[in-house]
Amino acid sequence: MTQDLPAEQYLLVETRSGDTADRFLADAAALAGAGERVRLFLAADGVALGIRGVSAGLTRFLGAGGQAWIDEFTLAHRALHAAPLAPGLRTTGMGDLADWLLEPGTRVVWH
Repeated sequence: MTQDLPAEQYLLVETRSGDTADRFLADAAALAGAGERVRLFLAADGVALGIRGVSAGLTRFLGAGGQAWIDEFTLAHRALHAAPLAPGLRTTGMGDLADWLLEPGTRVVWH
């Protein structure tokens, strides 16, 4: 039997939008607010949450100390590369996401 070790950090990947994404962001904000190190990556339909003014949940997450990135490929693919992003949100690619997935001590939740 294996024992789960505590996570050193969380990597949360949001690929959806709407009510389920809002609940996911609320959980992410709760983790960050509890002092956990939390990275959020927005991809696929989840990039809509990164447009300035769209998601109060993203604003709460960032205000709680979380870090957030948005997939640059999806932004370009959906012609959103020039859209104003939420303050504190940074663009990056799947290469960085792959690196983060492989970091020791990372607990990943893909939604």
